[in-house]
Amino acid sequence: MNFKKMNDMKHMKNCLLLLTCMVSLFLTGCSGSDDEPAIATEIKTSADGNGLTFAKNGGSLELFIQADGEVEVSSNQSWCKVEPSTTTSTKLVKYNVTAEANTETDDREALISVTSGKLSKSVQVVQSAADGLIVAKTSYEVKPEGETLTISYTTNGEPEISIEESWIKQIANTRASMQEKSLQFEVTANYGSDRTGYITFSLGDKSEKVTVSQKKLEITSVGMESDALTLAAKLYTGINIGNTLEAVNADSKTAGETMWGNPQVTLAYIEGVKKAGFNAVRIPCAWDYYIEDQTTYKLKESWLNRVNEVVGYCVSNDLYAIVNIHWDGGWLENNCTADKQEENTKKQYALWKQIAEKLNHYDEHLLLAGCNEPNVENAEQMKVLKAYEQAFVDAVRETGGNNAVRNLIVQGPSTNIDKTVELFSLPEDVVPNRLLVEVHYYDPWNFCGMDKDEEWGKMSYYWGDYMVSGSDRNSTWGDESHVRSQFKKMKNKFADQGIPMILGEYGVIIRTGLGDTQEAHDKSRQQWHEVVTREAKNHGLVPFLWDIGVNGCISRYTGETQDNYVLDGIMKGAAEGNYPF
Repeated sequence: MNFKKMNDMKHMKNCLLLLTCMVSLFLTGCSGSDDEPAIATEIKTSADGNGLTFAKNGGSLELFIQADGEVEVSSNQSWCKVEPSTTTSTKLVKYNVTAEANTETDDREALISVTSGKLSKSVQVVQSAADGLIVAKTSYEVKPEGETLTISYTTNGEPEISIEESWIKQIANTRASMQEKSLQFEVTANYGSDRTGYITFSLGDKSEKVTVSQKKLEITSVGMESDALTLAAKLYTGINIGNTLEAVNADSKTAGETMWGNPQVTLAYIEGVKKAGFNAVRIPCAWDYYIEDQTTYKLKESWLNRVNEVVGYCVSNDLYAIVNIHWDGGWLENNCTADKQEENTKKQYALWKQIAEKLNHYDEHLLLAGCNEPNVENAEQMKVLKAYEQAFVDAVRETGGNNAVRNLIVQGPSTNIDKTVELFSLPEDVVPNRLLVEVHYYDPWNFCGMDKDEEWGKMSYYWGDYMVSGSDRNSTWGDESHVRSQFKKMKNKFADQGIPMILGEYGVIIRTGLGDTQEAHDKSRQQWHEVVTREAKNHGLVPFLWDIGVNGCISRYTGETQDNYVLDGIMKGAAEGNYPF
């Protein structure tokens, strides 16, 4: 065997093995790992095919280089610096690449050159632009009647928009190019005092604040000048046309003005109301069974015309009138619940748009009231009621004209004084100082409204100074001090804060056949009406007697007074009472 030849072959195999190892080494990434790749006969970098990318705030990245000899590394941009770093590898060199924060609003690039002998290679470096935001104009004066405001700005991102006032709303976003953009904002009419609002554009650490100024809109509609406080002071005392235009049959789902035994309202009756001394009329109305299209809630034009006619009787006699949506079968009143909120809010809005449009031609002699006695027991149900009342306010305001500033009435929960003081707050209104709060008063119920004895209590016939000695029909609670105490709660909560109130209903039913104590009963009713009327006015509530109809205070047929006890008590109390505003 030729040992020399064998040694030469072994030497050759070792050389081939070494060469193979050198060729197979390469770098796998820029994670900072010191794992040694196979050696190549050309320049390799950890950024091959990817380059280096920096965020706008800059920072530092590692670059590993593999070459057969010494390397020289440099950057062509001053903001991008390259410095050698230490590594435990004997086959790789490591450099730290540092980028300064980018203050420009455009992306920028740099090239890192790597040279080894006659070989050279470039590594691309890209850095994101700084946030750029320029608002073309930062101060706007808009029309008092409101308008659509367009704000132009230049940016390289999508700024966040914040608006501090509810009377400014973003409505659209349009773009002129990739850099120039505009936003549209709706500014509502300003019926209050001059005002200033702000819109803030924010992008990263940059922000621009836009000032929006608006002068008040002078009310030019003749006869609509009075705000709620001014108008309330004009209402001397009022009466309800009860059990008439709100009459319905829930079982048969029918309605009719005479359905509950009262005749149609006539001009003669309204003239009798004025002659008796009242200067305001509350007109309870049904609407649900007058809907002819359940999809759109379209009301019958004939019914809108009839309500309009009755309002006309009042206004033509210089009487103030209130139109509401009364019990109406209970679709709203019995459903102040979350499961009915969406459906009923839509219906409430649709009905009031039609009612308000029909009656828009009346001046401030007409007030509108959202509902009647909405059944509410807790804060959650109050939220639903507030949604219904907000729909009412929004619908009326959106019809414009006189309705844009008309005084509106919103009801407290169950129109109960204690619940209203505890739970109620006003809905939003684009017009300041044009809302009134409504509650009702029938204390003590045993005396005011019970028509038969119950297990929990008996009817009371006598009240105040006209108790009958030894009778078990004397009122045991709800005396004059109770009246003042309840109304004082309302005054503290509302009137003292500049919010007037409506006592939308109050009254005592008559009992007959009491023999020699009949006069004590009638005098009790007279005194009760006197006290409640007086104390209502003294505490900021406009009183409206609940008149039941045929057997009520004023004859529905002739307009003549037929219950002088009630009328005398009311008129004496109205004369003695003084509004605190």
